[in-house]
Amino acid sequence: MEVRVGGAKIRKVPCMAVGLTVLCCFLYLAPVSWLSVSGGGGAGPTVVGEEEGDPLLPFNFPHPAENITYSSIPSLLPPTPLLGSNEDLVFRYFDSDVSYQTEGVAGRSLTRHEVTLLQSAREAATRHLRPAHAFLSGRYRWLPEGVEYDLLYKDEDGGSDSRVTLYQKLESPRVVRSMAVNQSKVVNVVITLQGRVNKYATFLDHLVKKVLPEDPNLTLTVIYFSDQYLQEARDLTATTFSTLPNFKWNFIPLEETDFSRGRGMHVAAQQLAVPSGESDQLLFFCDVDVLMHPDFFTRCRSNTKPGLQVYYPVVFSLYNPGLVYPLLDRPVPSVSEQLNVDVQSGFWRTFGYGMACMYRQDYLATGGFPDLRTWGGEDVTLYKQFLEMEHIKVIRAPDPSVFHVYHHKECGDTGSESYVACLKSKVVTEGSQMQLGLTLLKVQHGTDLEGILSKRFYYFWLLPYLFGLLVISLLTNLVQALHLLYTKRARTLRNL
Repeated sequence: MEVRVGGAKIRKVPCMAVGLTVLCCFLYLAPVSWLSVSGGGGAGPTVVGEEEGDPLLPFNFPHPAENITYSSIPSLLPPTPLLGSNEDLVFRYFDSDVSYQTEGVAGRSLTRHEVTLLQSAREAATRHLRPAHAFLSGRYRWLPEGVEYDLLYKDEDGGSDSRVTLYQKLESPRVVRSMAVNQSKVVNVVITLQGRVNKYATFLDHLVKKVLPEDPNLTLTVIYFSDQYLQEARDLTATTFSTLPNFKWNFIPLEETDFSRGRGMHVAAQQLAVPSGESDQLLFFCDVDVLMHPDFFTRCRSNTKPGLQVYYPVVFSLYNPGLVYPLLDRPVPSVSEQLNVDVQSGFWRTFGYGMACMYRQDYLATGGFPDLRTWGGEDVTLYKQFLEMEHIKVIRAPDPSVFHVYHHKECGDTGSESYVACLKSKVVTEGSQMQLGLTLLKVQHGTDLEGILSKRFYYFWLLPYLFGLLVISLLTNLVQALHLLYTKRARTLRNL
């Protein structure tokens, strides 16, 4: 094909090589995954099925629509939600004592709440079978409108085994209560400290720059156990809040050198005075290595009620950023930019009970934190005391706005009772099972795994094929060029 430019003839040669080169660069740089897999009762459990049971129901009832989710597919990519997809409704297997599920631990003892739930299904199945049958195992799953059970029984008289499917429909929701929430209620943040001034500086900086501009209805009480950094910490506090004259803070040094978080928290709760016009003080027991988004305090106020409710958020614990971000082919961001809930960046700290919102009188009614001088334990003790109070409801839920920032942990005395718990906590905060496994491979085999969890790494397997197409394209253009050159020379020779 020929085109004219300024009166001159130019032969247009195919440019497949250029196009393939652009495509190769796009696939390497594009951070978008191209994987796309689409996809009022209230009575007890009812036996379903065509053979025996309700004849109006099909054999496969209930049969909800399911889709495979991204998280169900093994991959090195960080999981991301797929638009328009739902979770696959996997059953939980159980026998007389143990439950097995795909999420969380591999197997664990049935809780008393699960025993109560499953017992009603087993009783309904036993009434349906009538003759003596021994329960072997079962499975159940939560569906959008109810619970499905599948139970297996052995005929003790030597007959055939029986499988019973049951379905328990959920009630329609009904309003239990509705109450107004005063979001201007002051929350008193309480922390205990000894040393760790750098961490304390990060905490104060985040509080001043990220939290107080959005929610000024806060105060801070710091209980400091004496050491050589006491004056530095006091001066840091005064300097940080010097630009906020209306913010109330209190720095209380203790003439004690043996640190005890429980002791410090208890002193703070005792010394907090109730302002005039207020019936009680709302407390948030916090740690210096815990940062939060401002909207957390809306839930702190909403989920607490004097004499009735306390709030124990499940904190999202961040992994070691020096381990995680190189695998993601990203530089380590600032601490504030790390505060995101993501499967590659951390985990829910279900074993921690140290962060808690409650009213002062409810705290004092339990007797308060114990004075323990070893790592941990004081938070669990207080939590158990609330569980034993019949008039108090403990609200325990993951909170996506509270983060435990990674820090190096020293477990100290190997002879203490908390030493093993400290070691376990230290291990799980380093990284996920995959991240630790990849790091181990790097140590053992010297494999360079930097960036392996980044999305662009997923396209690396395409590069050899694209390179092959690029070579073919270049050879094709070369053959065309030689052919044109040969044709041109032949035409010249004929003219001569």
